[in-house]
Amino acid sequence: MKILIVLTGGLFFLYMNFKCMIKINITFSFLCVYFYIIIFRKKHKYERKINYYAVKKAIDKYKAPEVRSKTKNNLKYLKHIKQLYNIFYIKDIFFYPECILGKQSLALEFVVVNRMFKKSLLNG
Repeated sequence: MKILIVLTGGLFFLYMNFKCMIKINITFSFLCVYFYIIIFRKKHKYERKINYYAVKKAIDKYKAPEVRSKTKNNLKYLKHIKQLYNIFYIKDIFFYPECILGKQSLALEFVVVNRMFKKSLLNG
């Protein structure tokens, strides 16, 4: 039974495919964020427009001391993010000017992929 679990987990990791394309457009009045995620050949798109005024209002809420202490307690879990750097890496970083909604913007585009090379493992 243990051998079956190990083989199933190994095959799952071998065929797991993760790719996340992120594009951020920065203008003077708002920020547009585009996510395009591919997990197991399923494609998910996410688009969000963020106004700077709304962000400033949200940050002002966290100036209270009791809220700051809550967030400091949660910061200790950020050290576990370093382990994800071994699994994923960033490639194809682009930085270029663009026009969005009739306004000039700067676009930052990059791709996050999993680090495992599947073709070399499958071919032997």
